[in-house]
Amino acid sequence: MAENLVVVNAEGPETRVGVVEHGRLAEFFLERKRDRGIVGNIYKAKVKRVLPGMQAAFVDLGPDVDKDAFLYAGDVVGAIGDVRHLFDADPVEDDEPPPRRSRRPPERKRIEDLLKEGQLVLVQVVKDAIAQKGARVTGLVSLPGRYLVFMPMAEVSGVSRRLGSDQERKRLRRLIEGARPKGAGFIARTAAEGASDDEIRDDADFLVKLWKEIGEREKQLTGPGLVYADLDLVLRVVRDRLTEDISAVVIDTEAEYERARKFAMAFMSKWVDRIKRYDGRQPIFDFYGLEAALRAALDKKVPLKSGGSLVIEQGEALTMIDVNTGSFVGKKDLEETITKNNLEACEEIARQLRLRNIGGIIVIDFVDMEKQSNRKKVLDAFLKALEADHSHCNVTKISELGLVEMTRKRTRESLNQLLSDRCPACDGRGTVKSTLTVAYEILREVRRHAPACASDTITVTCAPKVAELLRRQEREWVDRLEKRFHKRIDIAASGALKPDAYKIDAGGAVATSAPDAAAKKPRRGRRGGRSRKKAEQKVAADGA
Repeated sequence: MAENLVVVNAEGPETRVGVVEHGRLAEFFLERKRDRGIVGNIYKAKVKRVLPGMQAAFVDLGPDVDKDAFLYAGDVVGAIGDVRHLFDADPVEDDEPPPRRSRRPPERKRIEDLLKEGQLVLVQVVKDAIAQKGARVTGLVSLPGRYLVFMPMAEVSGVSRRLGSDQERKRLRRLIEGARPKGAGFIARTAAEGASDDEIRDDADFLVKLWKEIGEREKQLTGPGLVYADLDLVLRVVRDRLTEDISAVVIDTEAEYERARKFAMAFMSKWVDRIKRYDGRQPIFDFYGLEAALRAALDKKVPLKSGGSLVIEQGEALTMIDVNTGSFVGKKDLEETITKNNLEACEEIARQLRLRNIGGIIVIDFVDMEKQSNRKKVLDAFLKALEADHSHCNVTKISELGLVEMTRKRTRESLNQLLSDRCPACDGRGTVKSTLTVAYEILREVRRHAPACASDTITVTCAPKVAELLRRQEREWVDRLEKRFHKRIDIAASGALKPDAYKIDAGGAVATSAPDAAAKKPRRGRRGGRSRKKAEQKVAADGA
């Protein structure tokens, strides 16, 4: 299966999409019918709170969205004059040299001058709510079509930097300038390469008409609420991923297959025959080998072909990727071996970032290389591998210690966040107390409660492995406590307990491994309100 295709599993309560490149799973998308993401949706929002100290505001998106969204001052229409730097495209001017970058940041208007509490504004969701953070929104609305992206509130047009032909870029610049309404702009997408003039113009006309319809819907709403919902996952994939490089989009349900063909016939008729119906007896993800690849994408360790490996640790603040040589020993000197291992890691890291949808701050610990030329070679290879990524990445140089710091734009939850919950045994720490540690902790608790115990028996209930340890290898210490306090100590095993949980019944006095619930109650007093305010500000900052 060394081909490029899109596999759509639409059976059941969720839709899963796997993008296969050169026979390997490169990207994965998931949309659940009961919990659809809202990225791309346009809302009429009501300003709830303006935060001058953070230069941001919380806005209410209406009854269908639980949490208030976060709006930065720089994302409010009219906040800054030149918005060209916000879009990943080159300007339309053919002959003018690129403008010199000023060392001064563009002047921004303050949030308190732009928005007032209770004001209604039109916004678009650019980042889904993740964990406890609400969605992030922008006032700079953009409408993606098949070939173009329409920006009705930004008078800037350009061509995707992924388009390489100068002649094609000039043709597209001419077309979008001719179609651009006053005060608005277009960006030509990568898919526009090779599209006919009529196809480009039709796409532009459709987007302008759609924007007018959105304006009419917005006028009808008297309060906050949804104005426009972006396409669902199946149609988004057809719109955005069905290109010259994709041999087929394979769909496993008749209803979604027919809907996708109808959409393609309307907007990209030359590709409609590449939409295929899967009718095999095996589940479609099993047939294409994607189920196993998806399970592997949740593992921390990723093997490399040469014998090395990656270890991927995802945390709240950042993601750490460690490159190891493992069993790869090479044939010549150590520096060459390390460099080859790092070069192989570059391709796999870029693939894993896309597959796992890892965003935010990422630190990569390559194996140390002594030669600057080798560090440059590895960095160049990594940047080349990232070119296939549709999310914007910003990468620093490799340090002398072999570290690369980078950021990757995050719009939706990572694969790990989508498919996993916090571990109930370790509460997300990734580790639990060892069996020996828990056993010794129990002995200390028995010693603490035994003097006040009126009963002749103390009952210890713990996990089976801990119980076995106390009954056998550590029985001597249990016997000593029995003799010292003249009590019988019963050890009971319970498979219902977490590995590091236990309960000690000392004649009415009960000790457990869980912290006292009363200790978690917040203190009340003069500082309480101030602490809550600081916490709210931190949440607002994290929501960015």
